[in-house]
Amino acid sequence: MKKLLFVLFMAACFALPALAQEKTATTPRWNHGDNVSNITYRIVQVYRVYDQNDAYIVLYEKQDAQIGQVVIPKKWADVEGPTEQKLFFRDKIKNLGSYMTVYYKNGDFWKVMLTVPFNHRDTVWSVAPYGTQVDANVETLDVDF
Repeated sequence: MKKLLFVLFMAACFALPALAQEKTATTPRWNHGDNVSNITYRIVQVYRVYDQNDAYIVLYEKQDAQIGQVVIPKKWADVEGPTEQKLFFRDKIKNLGSYMTVYYKNGDFWKVMLTVPFNHRDTVWSVAPYGTQVDANVETLDVDF
């Protein structure tokens, strides 16, 4: 009797998947059509931010364990300027590392947010070496991840 019940149970286990209904959804569950954003972002860890006259020089971690460098003009942080503000600062949480968030709109650079301590005495901040020349007249940010 036990063997018969066991055989019937196993037969039911093998038969149920064959009777299962075929999934007909063609779009992913997260894609509801009208609420898919055209804004994306990438986050990288920041090792050092050099403060220069016209720009910030940011050293960040690349995916292949190398260090990348990007120049962010200070005029991008100007709220009252003639152009849209592209640079934002956010105070770092105490036990969290510094990082940079780069936002893209329709695949093109839109904004950058530096999450670093506001206290410039922190080890993340440094003054650029004397004589450092950078091109601060850029309109986009090319970050090599």
